[in-house]
Amino acid sequence: MSLSVRPSPNRPSPDAPLPVQIRHRLATGGYRPGQALPTGLIAHYLRTTPAAVKAALAELAERGDVEYRGAGEHGPAYYLPGGRR
Repeated sequence: MSLSVRPSPNRPSPDAPLPVQIRHRLATGGYRPGQALPTGLIAHYLRTTPAAVKAALAELAERGDVEYRGAGEHGPAYYLPGGRR
């Protein structure tokens, strides 16, 4: 089952799993389709490490919520689906 990245009316609890927090951040943070995701900034915003964010993004990529591009427009990174390839 693939979950779409949609805004939720409420911010998830800080105790929510990191992928849930990141999905909320992606839906409400002004990111555009095809944009490379700034793992360091997301980590700073969620008060965690970039490594933890990358692990959560890998989980979200398995679900189809984000995608990893080894040769993306901005280099190897996780991207919001859509946009140029």
